[in-house]
Amino acid sequence: MELRHLHVVLTVAEAGSISRAASSLKIAQAGLTAQLRRIERGFGGPLFVRRSDGVEPTELGRHVVQRSRDLVERFDDLLSTARTIAAGSGGLGIRLGGVTGSLTPLLVRVVRELLPDQPQTTHIERSCDAVLELVRSGKLDVALVVEFPRSPLRIPEEVACRPVVTEPMLVGIPTGHRLSARAEIRLSELADEDWAVPEENYGGGKLNLHLACEAAGFTPRCVHFGVDPAAAAELVRSAQTVACFFPTCQDLPGVVLKPIVDNPVYRRVTLVWQRDRAAAAYVDDIHAALLQAYQERFWGRAPKLAATGFTAAAS
Repeated sequence: MELRHLHVVLTVAEAGSISRAASSLKIAQAGLTAQLRRIERGFGGPLFVRRSDGVEPTELGRHVVQRSRDLVERFDDLLSTARTIAAGSGGLGIRLGGVTGSLTPLLVRVVRELLPDQPQTTHIERSCDAVLELVRSGKLDVALVVEFPRSPLRIPEEVACRPVVTEPMLVGIPTGHRLSARAEIRLSELADEDWAVPEENYGGGKLNLHLACEAAGFTPRCVHFGVDPAAAAELVRSAQTVACFFPTCQDLPGVVLKPIVDNPVYRRVTLVWQRDRAAAAYVDDIHAALLQAYQERFWGRAPKLAATGFTAAAS
């Protein structure tokens, strides 16, 4: 199985038709059909059900499509990161980074207060793999990444790490929603809802949410894609949509955040740095200050966080 085979599966799924997919891929329909059969044999079963008006993914097909998107996006990030490294970073001082949605602005503030005389730059990436590669290659000194239980990070040998906080994912529902009075919500109770989901690497979690929903017996009906937290909150308020948030997000008027029973999805926020770089000497101070700043900013929500599985790392 090769990456190009995943592109074929994704093209068929997006086109909803063998003929349209063949046109998009610029190959003959018969050739695409034969290729798809070989791919299905590799996965151990049919990925699509053929119908008179096109094709529809099977249960196996939905799983393969979801995981394929993740793998293809990771590969795209690899290309983007390689080009960034090849171009060089330039500049002096301490170079900070993080994945979008990983509390990177808090890290920036902490380092500025700790090292006011150090020039500072910040680089935000779409995926944790991209951030880790920039740290490994020496293009970033210190960064924040996030990790989800079913998508473990592949941390290079040259990169050291230290946990900062573990946060459970919460579901945001509109004020007045039928479940708004509940202390906790089961994922299965949201099977008939429309979902707003982030880009896979926007703080991560889309794949893990999808797998958690599958474990709860349904496939989430995702209708709004690639949204950031602010857009997700607006969709929840105005479109009777549900979305995923974390306890440390800003107050969201019109949105009620509810814990999920048994906390099936959570993220770990981790500080990373290259072991042999000069910035390693500052890591203990940065980690302690980051924890203190985190607690000062969010400690007012500590009882709610503790009830939902929130844990902070020891300094």
